[in-house]
Amino acid sequence: MLSVKKYTWLVAGLGIGLFLIFTGICGFKMRESWENFLIFLILMVISELHVIHINHSFLTMEFGFVYASVLIFGPIPAAAMKFLSTFITQCYLRRKYEFRERLGIIFFNIGQYMISFFGALGAYYIASKVFAGYGTVHTAVARGAGIIAYFFMNNLMVEGYIYLDKHKKLFIKLGQSLINDATTYLIAVPAGIIMAETYEHFGFYSIFFVFLPYMIIVYVYRFYMNLIATNRELRALYDVAATMTSTLDIDEVLEIVLVSIENLAPWDTACLFVYQHGALVPAVYDGFSDSKFKDVKIKPGEGITGSCLLKGKGEIVNNCQNDLRFLRLPGLPKDTRSMMAVPLISGSELIGAIALTSSKNFVYTQKHLTLMSILASQAAVAISNARLFDRTTQMAITDGLTKLYNYRYIYDELERQVNRVKYNGGVFSLIIIDIDHFKAFNDMYGHQIGDEILQNLAVVLKNNVRAKDSVGRYGGEEFAIILPDISSVEAAGIAERIRQAVEKTELARTASGKGLYITISAGVASYPDDALSVDDLVRKADNALLFGAKQDGRNKVVQFKKY
Repeated sequence: MLSVKKYTWLVAGLGIGLFLIFTGICGFKMRESWENFLIFLILMVISELHVIHINHSFLTMEFGFVYASVLIFGPIPAAAMKFLSTFITQCYLRRKYEFRERLGIIFFNIGQYMISFFGALGAYYIASKVFAGYGTVHTAVARGAGIIAYFFMNNLMVEGYIYLDKHKKLFIKLGQSLINDATTYLIAVPAGIIMAETYEHFGFYSIFFVFLPYMIIVYVYRFYMNLIATNRELRALYDVAATMTSTLDIDEVLEIVLVSIENLAPWDTACLFVYQHGALVPAVYDGFSDSKFKDVKIKPGEGITGSCLLKGKGEIVNNCQNDLRFLRLPGLPKDTRSMMAVPLISGSELIGAIALTSSKNFVYTQKHLTLMSILASQAAVAISNARLFDRTTQMAITDGLTKLYNYRYIYDELERQVNRVKYNGGVFSLIIIDIDHFKAFNDMYGHQIGDEILQNLAVVLKNNVRAKDSVGRYGGEEFAIILPDISSVEAAGIAERIRQAVEKTELARTASGKGLYITISAGVASYPDDALSVDDLVRKADNALLFGAKQDGRNKVVQFKKY
């Protein structure tokens, strides 16, 4: 299969070869002075550098100057002028690219325009011969044939390059490209005709009456579009700030930040990293094709993203794959060329970082970096506030010693489960656990050992239930476990498994090295089978514990209905 590199140099060689062959055959016969040739060349270069971008299309006077140059200077000088103007503009536009990459694209563009140019001349001469007997109409038809040939050949060669470079389906976007380019030609062709006509009637310098209005329109339009873009960016930043401050949910804040990035900078991949346990880990991201990316950990100073975190300021890196710091992360597109990373820092606290990548070189500007830095500052504060709220919330519902849920949370969760079952159906169970003879342990070994027993017992309880089950310290040496969608019989089995695990686990050790073991008693009740309300459920489970398990010798599990 033809590679993009071979295609690039094939088009370049063919185009430049055509130019040399026709120049050798026809000679360099110019109808104007070299001074005017140079002036027109400068105007052509300026027009090619001043393109009006509209959505995914653009307007340019490029073909207008090509058309006028043929009529003013003759075909071969016009081809030479287009050759030179393409070389100059492409060298300027791609001055930051790597030399090899720059060279290939520059000569591809020259070859592409030369093939289109001489193809258009061929279509013009063929049409002139075919319609020679039709009077003055044949001139318009012949020129129209040349314009259409130039138009189609240009687009076909560009489409071929995109197909080979991006591996996209051939001609999938040709129709849209033709429509977009046709808009340019509808403006450029009349402009070229007007330039040629004003030259014919008023002399060479009259072409400035066409060139100057175009340049005025370009700058007015650019100024207008910059105002719109600035307004959109400021509005996006305001909306982001307003939205982020409207929630204290950490997951919502992270998603808002990721979505907001789309309005501020282009990207193929985007990731918001959070700083956890001494490393940056992906929190929310898009564009990565490998699921292993979620396991990535980047230390401060490691890679481009870690480097920006360590330095405390954002950075843009072009040709990033040549940067020694570049990390080939799982799922990152192989054709990544540009990267922008900004740190998230709130005061002196490291919050995380935002990293964007693109397959286009030099896609990120200082303006993008400034906007992303503002967003990062807002995001860092919002994330810090959300984390603080989350910690405060956890403190309000967490037992300080065991880190389990506290009584308040357990009671609220019982209310939620009762309402869920009441409206959706189903069942849930409650286990109340009490440590046997815990006061004797405290009296004998001291409260420090007692606290250690409570803490280690909490770990055993958590390790023997599901993630969706709620485990809490109900008070003193009492614990409660809420089991959604579990019947009383199943809950009794779970409680028995926990009782056996506790009995076999060393939960503390004395100063002399003696291992301490305890036993527990448990009461089980379920809703709605055993109770009609939260208070009723707690009372039934408590009765099963006190009047069943405790009175029957302890170290037992008792269901309410069996009591």
